[in-house]
Order: sequence, then structure tokens, then C-alpha cells
Amino acid sequence: MDMLDRVRQAWTEVLDVREVGVDVNFFEAGGDSILLIILLEKLNALTGRELEPPDLFRHTTVRAQADLLAGRVGAPTPAPDGNDRSALLDRARRGN
Repeated sequence: MDMLDRVRQAWTEVLDVREVGVDVNFFEAGGDSILLIILLEKLNALTGRELEPPDLFRHTTVRAQADLLAGRVGAPTPAPDGNDRSALLDRARRGN
């Protein structure tokens, strides 16, 4: 499975849809900031990468995210220390 297919699979799971176009904006496809965090965790788990929320806000399509993960565009934002990331994820899950 190539990176494009992995990202597309993650999107369909997070958005609970059967199909998603590779050039559709995540937010126009029904995503929101909470679902973006869930997608982020899923993509990081699938790929072993350490993307951060700003990376997905800048790369909002399946194709753009696949390119980012495959290293075809600028490097992802460096990960903050674990406490900052945990706090961000906790706030996102609570809807704050």
C-alpha cells in the first residue's frame, strides 16, 4: 500500500465515509479540528512519523498529506516536548 492509499484509508476511517477524493479539503469533506487531531494520531501511528497539528492545517488534502509524509514537501513541524503535545491532545479531546 503506497502512502496515498494509507492516507486515504485513514481519512475514510476518521470521516466515516466509503470514499474520499485525493484533492478534497479535509474540512470540506466533513472534518473539523477534533477529527483532525484524531487523523493526526492515526497517520502518526500508521507511518511512524511525528506530524503536529499545524502540519495538517497546512496540508489539507489526502494528496498533500501523502506528499508530506513521503518527504516530497517541506519537513514536518518539529515535535514539542511530550508534555506540550499531551496537553494539546487532551484539550482537543475535551473540545477546548
